[in-house]
Amino acid sequence: GLAGGLTGGFGAGLPGARASGPAPTLPEGAEWTWRRHQAAGETRDLRLYVPASLAGENAAGLLLLLHGCTQDPDDFARGTGILEAAEQHRVIVIAPTQPSQANMNRCWNWFEARHGGTDSGEAAFLADLTRTIAHEFAVPPDLRFAAGLSAGGAMAVTLGAVFADDFGAVACHSGLPNGAARDMSGAFQAMSQGGSDRGTGVGCRLFVLHGSTDGTVSPRNGDAVLSQALHRQEGLQRRAADAKLDGRNVQIGRYRDATGELRIESWRVEGLGHAWSGGNPQGSHTATGPSATQAMLKFFLG
Repeated sequence: GLAGGLTGGFGAGLPGARASGPAPTLPEGAEWTWRRHQAAGETRDLRLYVPASLAGENAAGLLLLLHGCTQDPDDFARGTGILEAAEQHRVIVIAPTQPSQANMNRCWNWFEARHGGTDSGEAAFLADLTRTIAHEFAVPPDLRFAAGLSAGGAMAVTLGAVFADDFGAVACHSGLPNGAARDMSGAFQAMSQGGSDRGTGVGCRLFVLHGSTDGTVSPRNGDAVLSQALHRQEGLQRRAADAKLDGRNVQIGRYRDATGELRIESWRVEGLGHAWSGGNPQGSHTATGPSATQAMLKFFLG
């Protein structure tokens, strides 16, 4: 998952940097359909997953799933195992596509200021898309979530910062802080050296996960996402809960407010590179380790 439409081979040398393959296998009665949405001056195709387990009941949540660079919704769904997890937890999934026309490597344009505004651009489009599907399925704002990998993680952070009232929580896997860059060269600098935490932080609940050996997006970015949110959400109490999970040491920090609500959870996964932790190798950019998918859903659904 990466920063952007640079000419030449940016993204070309990545492991598994290829598009789709077969659509994920679905349980009987589940839907994984294509739709198109227009808003905020943008138009995108998207996959919508409606789990069979809903069976006419209200959903437990709605998840906006933002793929990384060079990926697409089918590839990302396979790699994250999100559809199986969504079926298990009764969560609707919206997986929009970033086409190569919008960014040469199909990255969300997190590093362009015009895509982080409230009225037009990609963040505004994604917030409108989430709102629209949420209304269709009667999912209230506190049960609307966004999660992404790399460029998708950076965009999820932007949504949690700019549209904090529209989401109950966001999750950033190997992503970057809000406002980490303003153009392509700044994006590469932020990725390699760590973006500044001076922008507006996430205002809703936040889950942030980064691999300690990420050579594509420096782990300093995970730290910056966290510190940004702590600037905005003051007075949280931190508890460390380090663990060995699925063969990897994980440094876990949990931050609660005065009422005891878990507001922020941060994971640093030892030895994990730029890849979805505990992902399915049938999808690109996956690695062994604790399941990021299950950890996020547990955090989201509380």
